[in-house]
Amino acid sequence: MPKKKLTQIANEQEVDFEEAIRIAKEKLPEGSLTGKGKNTWVTEEGAFILEDSLMIEEIIPKHHEGNIVGECPNPRYNYVVSKSIKKRVPMLVPRKLQGKLIGKKITFEAISDNKGTSYRYVRKGK
Repeated sequence: MPKKKLTQIANEQEVDFEEAIRIAKEKLPEGSLTGKGKNTWVTEEGAFILEDSLMIEEIIPKHHEGNIVGECPNPRYNYVVSKSIKKRVPMLVPRKLQGKLIGKKITFEAISDNKGTSYRYVRKGK
């Protein structure tokens, strides 16, 4: 899995390095960043997320990694457990993946609004 340097991503997006590292630490799941300071590397998945929307900080949802433990009573949702949020939450799953992700480690995003927080599945690499 090739990694990309955060300084390179910041230069491509025309963003200050300090701003880019702050956004990356807030929005990417644990393990996506390695190294220190200007020698910080981002995984392929994390680079894809940052390149898509680094300029517009507000639209980047927080990404988490977790394990799917079971299906909810509504088959559109699966229960996922994440160490970063420390609880079991229902996560929206695409129709073609319903019932196929149980026991798998996945990446999902948290979307917060005035009604609360909802979670949805994120496909790795588009």
